[in-house]
Amino acid sequence: MRYIRFSSVAAVAAAIVTCVTGGPAAAGDDDPSTPVPCYTAALTNAISGASSGDILSLARNCTYHLTTPFSTGEGLPTISQPLTIRGNGATIVRDGNATPAFRIFHVLAGGNLRLQDLTVRGGNATIATGTGNGGGILVDSNGKLTLVKVDVIDNTASLNGGGVALSTNATANIRRSWVAFNNALNGAGLHSQGTLTVDNSEIGRNHAQALGGGLLQNGSIAFIHASIISRNTANLSGGGVLNTGGASTTISESKIANNTTSGVAGGGLVNAGATLTLEKSEVSGNVVGGPGGDGGGIHNSNVGTVTGTLYIKGSKVIRNSANGPNAGTNLSQAGGIFNNSGSVTLDHSYVRNNASTSAPGGLRTNVPITLTDSTITHNIPTNCVPFPITGCTD
Repeated sequence: MRYIRFSSVAAVAAAIVTCVTGGPAAAGDDDPSTPVPCYTAALTNAISGASSGDILSLARNCTYHLTTPFSTGEGLPTISQPLTIRGNGATIVRDGNATPAFRIFHVLAGGNLRLQDLTVRGGNATIATGTGNGGGILVDSNGKLTLVKVDVIDNTASLNGGGVALSTNATANIRRSWVAFNNALNGAGLHSQGTLTVDNSEIGRNHAQALGGGLLQNGSIAFIHASIISRNTANLSGGGVLNTGGASTTISESKIANNTTSGVAGGGLVNAGATLTLEKSEVSGNVVGGPGGDGGGIHNSNVGTVTGTLYIKGSKVIRNSANGPNAGTNLSQAGGIFNNSGSVTLDHSYVRNNASTSAPGGLRTNVPITLTDSTITHNIPTNCVPFPITGCTD
């Protein structure tokens, strides 16, 4: 598998409206794009004056500093039509002392924003100045977003989606990009209620004060391919990913690694009242560390009448841990996989070298599950005992 990670840009000077290079990117005679000189007013004027389908070409390696909002809660003019912005290595940043708070981009219904080779940094969405969603980028219902080789870093939302927030019926396609160091209540890197595709990208080092450090997918569909979700944290559950609300999420040829929750469920992944499919993927090194915390690698459960359905195909769940203290009758169990009344199928997969404070260390379930050419071995203190699983021995 091939993974792409783009380095974060160096810190930029605050409280100035200037740039790091002197001119726009050169455009050839056949280039249909409009060059945007390296100063903030030129950027806002170009976006507000753009026609449907226009292409803006930013000054190469320029830093466009946003020191005041363009409108309440918005750093730049909102996007209500098809627009492409070629970054050419540029950065759009909300300066740290800019007041009041504002996000960077907002795609409205009917808007279709494509960003390429760009860094989006330092946005801050709060309830006081808007919805509190989408610190870096907010996409409204029936809006569309495409990111290609884009860093979405160091953004904050008081509610959902520190990096990117997708509303119901919104669509995002993220390729060869890096979503990192973002902070929110839920879904710190990405919060999606729409259709999400992530390919050859990394979601890393984001922090959720409650749920879903890297990604929270609430309903609709998500497909994640050849990507890394790593070193994210959440205070309550779903250090890496929380999949819920009847969502159908597929993670293929990817790695969910070294994520942590200090709460009670799912250091790597939580699937709650939704469908989660892992194909040819690895869940490793994740930790749930709260008192009575369950499912260091994966936590699967129902929500109301909606079954938590987990398919693991050709994948491995290894070296995860549930290492928190026991809390009365609530035991810290299942370093590998914890299943509470949901549906689990392991097909040509293995659960190995996981650990927990109390047995079992490998897989704990209170209902029968399906094992097809799969093994649960070398977990401590036990593999499955005291919750016997047909095909699992200790």
